[in-house]
Amino acid sequence: MTIRWLTDDDRAERARIAREQLERDELLLTFARWLSDRAGHDGPVTVPELRPETEAHLIRLLRDGTAPPTA
Repeated sequence: MTIRWLTDDDRAERARIAREQLERDELLLTFARWLSDRAGHDGPVTVPELRPETEAHLIRLLRDGTAPPTA
């Protein structure tokens, strides 16, 4: 069994990564809600698979507040 000692820096880095993933998930969920609102019906909405570059661009827009509002 290998023992790995975690330093405060390790813990801070893991917390930063977890925060970034949570923020990313929340922003992408905001995009999905926006698509759902624009669909104009109560049925299922297909969210397109995004290329990494497109996803990064969308997340930047959502962070900056320049993406369309979510009603």
